[in-house]
Amino acid sequence: MRWRVILIISLIANLLLALGWLSTSRKAAIASAVASTQTPTTNTVTKTAVIVRRTFFSWQEIESQDYAAYIKNLREIGCPEQTIHDILVADVTQMLREKSLEQSPIEKPHLKWWTNLRDPADVEMDSKLNSAAWDSRKAILNQLLGTNWESSATFYTGNGRRDYQKSLIATMDVCSELQNLSAEKKQSIARLLSAEGDPWKELSAILTPAQLEEAQLRFSAQADALRDELDTLPGFDTKPDEFKKIFKATDEIESRIRALAERDDPEAQSLREKLLAERDAAIKGVLSPDRYDQFARLRDPAYLAALETITSGNGNPQSITTLYSINRETASEQERIQNDATLTESQREIELKKIELEQLKATALALGEKPLEEPSATPAPKTEPKKTHSVASGESLDRIARIYGVDPNALRAANPTLNFNSLKAGDKVSVPLQLMYPLPSPN
Repeated sequence: MRWRVILIISLIANLLLALGWLSTSRKAAIASAVASTQTPTTNTVTKTAVIVRRTFFSWQEIESQDYAAYIKNLREIGCPEQTIHDILVADVTQMLREKSLEQSPIEKPHLKWWTNLRDPADVEMDSKLNSAAWDSRKAILNQLLGTNWESSATFYTGNGRRDYQKSLIATMDVCSELQNLSAEKKQSIARLLSAEGDPWKELSAILTPAQLEEAQLRFSAQADALRDELDTLPGFDTKPDEFKKIFKATDEIESRIRALAERDDPEAQSLREKLLAERDAAIKGVLSPDRYDQFARLRDPAYLAALETITSGNGNPQSITTLYSINRETASEQERIQNDATLTESQREIELKKIELEQLKATALALGEKPLEEPSATPAPKTEPKKTHSVASGESLDRIARIYGVDPNALRAANPTLNFNSLKAGDKVSVPLQLMYPLPSPN
């Protein structure tokens, strides 16, 4: 589990010991050279003190299932603190990760090979297991290294390719055509599938046609992309035989489409459109008319928009055909306006807004909603503000007109039933106010 880290530490320790030995030998050689140049004055015999050092150690003497003892052993051989931290973080992370993978329902072989969708309960359980594993990781490392270990620790994610190979082998164990292969052959297949490049030419040489077909349906990138495509179609609910037929009918076409992935020239675009039309015709040829009609509609954005309107609770299922027609017509008109070279940008924007408004009105009617009343073409005449004046004794038409700054004729027109030639005190006169700030009453 720790072989890579162990190897690095062993190399470092042996290098340090070798340097120490070289240094000691060098000092001894220098001392010997110095002694040979001096004339001895006495016959005293000098004995060399020999210090015995442990040049090598066994990793089994250091490694321990008890993390506290393990840390102590690492420190005793002079392992740097940062390296100790990295070793423990890697070890604890890998241990909890493997435990989580063993318990995870998501990591178990997916028996429904025709869809990538998982049981929501399994997804929720997997999320809880991951959360619990990371909480345990933090608690263990806090206890071993202190609460500040995250600031200096190297993040460790494990060996992704090795884990993927284990997952591939586990899936092969439940495949009808692959489960009886030898362990060595399964490992060879897993290595090919997890390596870079296209493995299928090599796999076709070691697998029977039935085994190769099952491997492609399970593990090929094209099958995985097809599962994702069909899973996005709401309510289509792909059947295993349908998936197999679509895959076989489109596999070669998909290979040619993928070969054009790096090209964006006009010739490649034209060829890509032709291949997509061939792919659509191939799918139509293997599905029943009703199923293909459903497949085609569920890929149409206009239909999906209508379906979303219905499923959001804004209408009944019977109105989806009308909504679909409205959306299709709107899309057609929008495309026509966008391609109309005679329109300026402002005119194009105005026309698109009109189309959007018409779509909203038609959708409201299709859903049984009453649209807002449109404003009339000719606005209603503006009502002039008025004030009621109580006639004082002796007041005349002209005086009242001067008080409010209005034309006498306007005052007479505003009171057609009033005889201004015989006004009496207390008569009420309606005064049309034309000023921004009307004059106060003379009273």
